[in-house]
Amino acid sequence: MADYNTRVTRFQRDTDNFQSALDAQKEAVVKQNQTTLNLRSPLKIARKEAETLEADDEFDLLYELGSLEKEGAEDKVRMSLSITDFKQWMRESSVSADTLILDPDPSASLSDIHHVLVHNAVVRIRSENWSSANEDAKKSIGTRPSAMGYIAKALAQIGMGEPEDSMQSFDLVFGNCDPKEGNLLLLIKAIMLFVARKCDTAISRVHDLIGVSRDDGTTYCYIQVFHLDCEQALDDMDQVLGKMYLMRGDYARAVQSLERGRSFASPCTGSDLETIALIFGWTFDGLRNTAQRYLCEDLYASGRAVEAAEALLKITDTVGEEIRARKVTEEWVVDLKRKCMDKLEALGDTALNSGEHDNAITRYTSALSLDPSNPIDILVKRSEALAAKWLWEDALKDANEVIKRDPSSHRGYEMKYAALRSAEDYGEANSALLHMLSIMESSSDEEIRRLRANYTAPRETMAAIDIAIREIFSLCPHVLIDVTTGRLCSAQERIQMFKSETSFKKLVSETAVAKIDRPHIRQCVAKYFKWIMFSHTWEGKEPTLKDVNLVDSVWKLDESPLNEKLRQFCTTAREAGHRWAWSDTCCIDKDTSAILSQSLISMYIWYEKAAETIVYLADVLSSAELGDLALTNSRWMTRAWTLQELLASKVIRFYNRDWQPYMNDVHSNHKESPTIVQELAKAMGVAPETITSFRPEDLGVREKLRLASTRNATVEEDIAYSLIGIFSSDIVPRYGLGKTALGHILENIVARTGDVTVIAWTGKSLPYNSALPASLVVYNQAPYSPPPMEGNELDTCVEQLRGQLAPQDTLAFYYQFTHLPRATFSNRCLQLPCIAFHVTKIGAQELDSSLGNLYRATVSLLGNVEFRTADVMPLKKPRKLIFVHPWLGDLDDLVGGFMSDDEREAESEVGSNHEAETVSESGAGDGTEYATAPTSPLYSERLARADPSTLALRLISRLGRPFNALLLEQQSNSQYKRVAAEGEIIVPGVPCKTDPKDIKMKVMEIV
Repeated sequence: MADYNTRVTRFQRDTDNFQSALDAQKEAVVKQNQTTLNLRSPLKIARKEAETLEADDEFDLLYELGSLEKEGAEDKVRMSLSITDFKQWMRESSVSADTLILDPDPSASLSDIHHVLVHNAVVRIRSENWSSANEDAKKSIGTRPSAMGYIAKALAQIGMGEPEDSMQSFDLVFGNCDPKEGNLLLLIKAIMLFVARKCDTAISRVHDLIGVSRDDGTTYCYIQVFHLDCEQALDDMDQVLGKMYLMRGDYARAVQSLERGRSFASPCTGSDLETIALIFGWTFDGLRNTAQRYLCEDLYASGRAVEAAEALLKITDTVGEEIRARKVTEEWVVDLKRKCMDKLEALGDTALNSGEHDNAITRYTSALSLDPSNPIDILVKRSEALAAKWLWEDALKDANEVIKRDPSSHRGYEMKYAALRSAEDYGEANSALLHMLSIMESSSDEEIRRLRANYTAPRETMAAIDIAIREIFSLCPHVLIDVTTGRLCSAQERIQMFKSETSFKKLVSETAVAKIDRPHIRQCVAKYFKWIMFSHTWEGKEPTLKDVNLVDSVWKLDESPLNEKLRQFCTTAREAGHRWAWSDTCCIDKDTSAILSQSLISMYIWYEKAAETIVYLADVLSSAELGDLALTNSRWMTRAWTLQELLASKVIRFYNRDWQPYMNDVHSNHKESPTIVQELAKAMGVAPETITSFRPEDLGVREKLRLASTRNATVEEDIAYSLIGIFSSDIVPRYGLGKTALGHILENIVARTGDVTVIAWTGKSLPYNSALPASLVVYNQAPYSPPPMEGNELDTCVEQLRGQLAPQDTLAFYYQFTHLPRATFSNRCLQLPCIAFHVTKIGAQELDSSLGNLYRATVSLLGNVEFRTADVMPLKKPRKLIFVHPWLGDLDDLVGGFMSDDEREAESEVGSNHEAETVSESGAGDGTEYATAPTSPLYSERLARADPSTLALRLISRLGRPFNALLLEQQSNSQYKRVAAEGEIIVPGVPCKTDPKDIKMKVMEIV
């Protein structure tokens, strides 16, 4: 009950201004020079036009009750009422009963007394003076029964809390009125039920009345008597139903009912709503607007801001004229709009921050539909949400709207930049970015200027991109084939093409929203410029750079098997998703020596850094199967250049002569195919890991030379230059040198590594230097390796020598050994540290043999040594011959770790005791001070964790094992030449009991 009274009070408080509504909707029939205005209705009110009267003016109120009375009743009652009181009456406000109550004239007729009593009952009901109203109604009925009398009695009984008596009283109305008034009375009865708190029953009855009226086309109104519009009667019922829902608090149904009708304010002339308004005190002035307002406020209060906004829009769309005419209503609309906009924006922010972009768009759109005075913030955020959903066109519209509203703000350009990026229009996006940065930089707002630091200008990004391009181009081929066009493109052409591509503009655009991400930039640049390499064997006149440039495309080359091979390579590259491809046939300008040399130096890196290498096996049939070893036996496995192409490539795929994957292996990288890797590893004699993850530093010098020894080349220099990559050599290739090129590369290898296994070979010497072989083929044979000392053999030998050799002499020998320099090679001269053994006598054993000449030499400390050589040794005037032990690295396996600083200092103190001693070739001293020679890196960093005396004895013990000796012949100066032996010269080791002073160490200069 309290809730009901609250809603009724609220409704009464918010009812609109009566005067404006009444003036707008009622049609007044004004009789000239008369003071009364007759309104056609069952219960009529007459008044003068309000515009002609002041607030205190009075006008005559005329009751004409004939229409609710039995026929023939034409009694009238007149009374005077001020404009102010009448307005209060129609506003559902109680007025002073003393003002409106009439005193019946005892001398008047019964009819007049009846009218006065009915009037007073109605007035008292409006004043909620229920008992007095009931008494007046009873007296009225007692004087003369009438419909209005029973209605007044029924209303008074409801007010007194007697609903059942009220209904009984109302039932008597039907016997005191025209039968045509039945439906109107049923409507009034329903309202009485509503007033009696039987709301559901009342509403149900009104629904039934409306349904019946619409179904059979009849109404309760006096169509024949008063010529009322049937539709108006249905409007009246919808107005009453809406009023009930409104007072009950069901605002949605109230609006729905009222929207079916056509009345928006006060009842029209002749409407039954006037009768209902006067009987029950219900006003219908601005009813629909009031219901919509309550609905909006209720929706907002329940958290349904979107629906509240939609309801508000209906108000502004359908009754905008009315709202603008009513200042009070306009104020609440504006206030609720503001609250809805704030709420919707907050809900949108929450959704946006949580990634619920659809929800955010809905909320922001609803907020914007309310036409905010400054929508920029909401537009910006909706644009962001739209861009996140890839609705870039809508996002761009919002951004442009922000720019239109405030061109001096950076926010519109910021969102335009984001929207254009979503649309992948990166050129326009970067233009918007420049506008935004310009506004930020010139802003007077310090906070906005600080925001500038969060962005990277396009010029800064492009500078970073240029750096990445230079880094990548330092590692990639100079000329590549564009497989889409078939054209050969230089580095500069590829850069220009990249900067015209969408990918470049995208990179500039996407890196603008943060600090420069150089790794990301390099990754993107590398992705565009990635290339694929071609590995094959030359088969004749391959298409050259000039050939391709002459026709401008590989696709336009003449039909020939070799041209088709190149085209098939480009097709395969394109199908693999690559744009740039390299082939040694047409991507090197071989007529320009500088370009050719640089290409040969860089080729290993090109293959190593390439995205993929395609290998074409021209002699492998499609029918090749597992076990055929078709790859092993292919010509490709014999060529010099293909070794580095295989080892350097990270990703490689083999194709047979029909351009089908080798053995139909579908691996994207054949280095991940166990079958193919196993075949390659077995064919090359290496571990599978060497094939799959080769690095130049992973294999020793001798092993790499062995791999190269099985390869050959058409051009002699290519034998040497194909080794540049796998040895990380820095020699500059030059053609026309013949075998000298091999000398250059071998010299470079020794100079860079100090590895003397390069000179472990037998056969003919290279004219370049006698220590080097004439061919790489000699490296296919493993050099001699002495048998290991088994068990405790070494320790036993050391203990035996400890008491036989003078400690001072062994320490001096050890010190000299550890301070020998490593081997060096420059200007065709090899500086070879070694242990030297003099030949004291030589004699021929067998000459002119197909196996070479056999000689026997007597050698100091070693005894008799036989060897074969194709050379003829001078026996009558023999030159000075020396056998040397250059494999000092083999002796290094005796040391078991690294010396600590204290141990090294102690070792140095021992050596200092001998720094005055010199050891010469003859032992008598020739001025060569080995004690002061620079320490060899090979030995100075790998000293055993033992006392120097023990280290020296271990070294001497190791010298007692057999070794492969080299024979040197002294020239006219102090230089030596190697005597090329037909087989390895294996000599017995130095006897263990040899005095260390007799073991000579030298650095031999070999030419």
